[in-house]
Amino acid sequence: MKPTIQFNERNGLRMPKTDFGYQVASMPSRGRGYDSRRASIRAISREYFKNEARSIFATEAAFFGVIVMTVAVPLIYTAMALVHLVRSVAAL
Repeated sequence: MKPTIQFNERNGLRMPKTDFGYQVASMPSRGRGYDSRRASIRAISREYFKNEARSIFATEAAFFGVIVMTVAVPLIYTAMALVHLVRSVAAL
């Protein structure tokens, strides 16, 4: 059965009634599981840098090199154009 919406009318405003007695059910505790010891942050980071970070770093370094080379060419041409502009203005 669908619930019917009930409204409160105060000062000419029609607002839906709300359930103030609602309580969230508590979640069951997970406990420690099968392994009672927890891995430390140092162990987690050591494992990450040992396995995953090397390949990710190499990929990111390659993309960074491509980006630097892409940006370097227009910057070099801009610097050469500014030098040419300064020399032509100084010659006047």
